[in-house]
Amino acid sequence: MSSVILNRIGNHIAWLPSDHSTDRPVLGVISGKRDTLLVDAGNSPAHVRLLRQALAQAHIAPPTLLVLTHWHWDHVFGSGALDLPTFASHETRRVVAEMAQQDWSDAALDARVENGSEIAFGRDMIKAELPDRTGLVICPPTIAFTDTVDVDLGGVTAQITHVGGDHASDSSIVYIPEDKVVFLSDCLYPAIYAPERYYTPTHLFPLIDQLLSYDADIYLTGHQDAPLSRAEIIEWTTLLKTTSQIVDRLKDDRAAIVDELRRSAKLLPDDDPGELADLFLVGRGR
Repeated sequence: MSSVILNRIGNHIAWLPSDHSTDRPVLGVISGKRDTLLVDAGNSPAHVRLLRQALAQAHIAPPTLLVLTHWHWDHVFGSGALDLPTFASHETRRVVAEMAQQDWSDAALDARVENGSEIAFGRDMIKAELPDRTGLVICPPTIAFTDTVDVDLGGVTAQITHVGGDHASDSSIVYIPEDKVVFLSDCLYPAIYAPERYYTPTHLFPLIDQLLSYDADIYLTGHQDAPLSRAEIIEWTTLLKTTSQIVDRLKDDRAAIVDELRRSAKLLPDDDPGELADLFLVGRGR
């Protein structure tokens, strides 16, 4: 059995890193004395097998419960290989139930890209991760909640909360107060199911305020390679708010917006000021 990297945070939390080659997200594991909660089901049965291998090598109990943070395929396509009692928001349960009935063949995927209900990136990553989808089973969530639900795992609590956001209106996060850790999944990312990606202040600003209200030291996102500290989350979200405010002030003058971002904003190493400007310019008026 080959070695699989599983990262640990304290005594209760482990996580399997993302894999950008086929859009595999971070999978979180929260271990209590009675239950083990898995955060997201991964993007395929193979992804689930990798997680199980990593847990066995780390001598961590396999998951007994699952939470789906939102409906996007890369977070739910492994659900059939798990078949666990599953928490999710009502909206997530509704959409995943619809997905379970859909045709996921190449022809159906191509048709959905043509009609705008799927994006080309999603289609291409699905084909790369799962070339043969004839046996794909998607299990809809079994336990739906409206706002928040606390799950007592035995000596540790997972607080699951619907937070929404531009990326997916059904997005939920998982907060572990005993360890001051939050699994953000993809909630802080821009909307992607559109001709162009975008952010809207109407959805983004309340989300940022809610996320910063948690007494948390460590934040794990769905597709970044390392956890973020509270200081890093504040830096990231401050940049998003600053960009939005500059766009609001300078309106459609993209060149002036980009120049202002370069001069006055605290850009992170990988930030492209033009890309940041476009995210909010596209979102204007939505």
